[in-house]
Amino acid sequence: MGFSLSLTAAAMWGVLPIALKELLLGMNAQTIVWYRFLVAGLILFFWLYLKKDLPNIFSANKLIQIVLVIATLGLCSNYYLFSDSLNYVNGETSEAVIQLTTLFLILGGVVFYKEPFLAIQKFGTFLIVCGLLLFFHDRLSEFSNFQSNQTIGVFIVFLAAITWTVYSLLQKKLLEQFSSPQILFLIYIFSALILLPFISATSLLDLTIIELGLLGFCCMNTLIAYGCFTEALNRWDASKVSAVLALAPLFTIGCLRLIVYVNPAYSFTDRLSTLSIIGALLLVIGSVLTALMPILIQYVAHQKVKSHVRNK
Repeated sequence: MGFSLSLTAAAMWGVLPIALKELLLGMNAQTIVWYRFLVAGLILFFWLYLKKDLPNIFSANKLIQIVLVIATLGLCSNYYLFSDSLNYVNGETSEAVIQLTTLFLILGGVVFYKEPFLAIQKFGTFLIVCGLLLFFHDRLSEFSNFQSNQTIGVFIVFLAAITWTVYSLLQKKLLEQFSSPQILFLIYIFSALILLPFISATSLLDLTIIELGLLGFCCMNTLIAYGCFTEALNRWDASKVSAVLALAPLFTIGCLRLIVYVNPAYSFTDRLSTLSIIGALLLVIGSVLTALMPILIQYVAHQKVKSHVRNK
């Protein structure tokens, strides 16, 4: 069940940039994100209300309240920046660069929670860097031009990865006071309020039927993907969940390949070369290696204990 839930979340997040790229033709990034937060927040409100489990933010201590505000800004910024990046780059590129969250989360754990940074994790980091270089091998020269769409888009996704890492690291502190659904509810509602002055809600009326369907999918994606992610963490090791989530770029690349096969004229794709696809695979392998290390450490330690008991 943990694997199935993690794979569902990876697939949902892998397909998301494809839907967002199309939807951006009819609605700006901040309005899309606002609708996603609003719909998910309202659904979570009714669910928590029926369970009589609505959070009381005023009962939390001052530190938790401050952490919640920063975490909200982190996830809200991540949603907006990732969506806005698709104005400059295609889905494959955004999904590849956002995999830096795995590396940033590991480094954040080392800095803030004094977690170990093992040799194999350093090797995983090396594979992530090599994977990114191979992925962009035919576009590296563009990054010397700071005005190019590639440079701007990749930089925005880089910032999105940092903001998601901030949210993830702070969630560990918030879990001391609230459950995961309560945290998401508070963040979704607060984020919707933050974005309210910057949106164009009436642009909903100008969307085509297909764009309305895409907006509905993006809204439900917010709820389903994070719901699967949260439940997977309840049923499975966090490191295993993270390893499966690293497969998201493969879903993006696979779906876009299928779209191009059906519609060869489809323009919102990088039409990756074989070398770029190899780079994406190295990126995934590196992310999986860094994510799986905690469970491997536990396994080795457990085997040593069992061996020591047998020898006695």
